[in-house]
Amino acid sequence: MIEIQRNRIDVGSVVDSVRRDDAGAIVVFLGTVRSDPDVRALDYEVYKPMALRMLTELVERAREKFGVLELSIVHRAGRVPVGGDSVVIACAAAHRSEAFAACAWVMDEVKRIVPIWKTESGPAKRRARRP
Repeated sequence: MIEIQRNRIDVGSVVDSVRRDDAGAIVVFLGTVRSDPDVRALDYEVYKPMALRMLTELVERAREKFGVLELSIVHRAGRVPVGGDSVVIACAAAHRSEAFAACAWVMDEVKRIVPIWKTESGPAKRRARRP
């Protein structure tokens, strides 16, 4: 499951998408919008065709690099309020060490190379930053 969507992420279905009988570990990362002074939401802009291609490549690289069995990434686009989930990564592997390592590596790579940008929304500021 590799998706970019405007609606709320169903975390349970992301987890279910990686569930396998031969997986001894499923690690889930939830990126949430935290409350900072004057921040009421984050607005995500995405260059969707390239982002989907790059997310697919990251999944393949993680399978090769860490030997994971399944990996899903779902990212929000548009406005996400404080407390909302902006990204969910679920990784299944035979052992927890591979699942944790792959999940952390994928999130770092998403932030580093995938064309997704966020802008803070609040009463007096709008400032662009990488996610």
